[in-house]
Amino acid sequence: MKRLASILFLCTAFCLSGAASLLAQGTLQSPVKVSPPASVRNNTAPKPPAGATPSKSIGKSKVAANTANSPSDTDSLWVEKVDIDGDGTVDETTMLWDDEDKVLYLYKEGTFACANGGTGTGGMLIAVYGKGNTHNKPAGSGWWAVEVDKDECAAKAAGVYGCKFDVSGASTACGMAVVDDKNDDLVIAAAKM
Repeated sequence: MKRLASILFLCTAFCLSGAASLLAQGTLQSPVKVSPPASVRNNTAPKPPAGATPSKSIGKSKVAANTANSPSDTDSLWVEKVDIDGDGTVDETTMLWDDEDKVLYLYKEGTFACANGGTGTGGMLIAVYGKGNTHNKPAGSGWWAVEVDKDECAAKAAGVYGCKFDVSGASTACGMAVVDDKNDDLVIAAAKM
């Protein structure tokens, strides 16, 4: 009986560790390759330029965020040339600083790198938590989201894909996602692609 119990214990431990390993691998998959560079992640207390426009939102379609905390609340919106996705190309980037929640949003329309080596096109939204953010997230961590078409970048389904990243830029969770602009967050809806 002890031998049977030992075998069941080992089998259960092995199966659980294997399942956890597979789950961890699945949560770090994305058909899109985005690596926000340190220059983006370190911009945790931006100073919007004098010519910034008041705005309540940034982005388009499903990769957009509304930052208004009240009907009269606006934030600063401006455009800079920045390599937001780490592909080595400087893009015209729309930036919005949510000064109440301390989150910097960056948005671009254009090309992005596919994980399989190809290129896709569309909108990309990146959020970087700033110093003293209301969500108690580490400054410099954040998330990104890209809307892709079916088969674009070998995606099995059309939709929004994204990843959360830590202060070093390493992905911590990836998959099909939904932008949760009420909480300045990205909700990973499905980890497998």
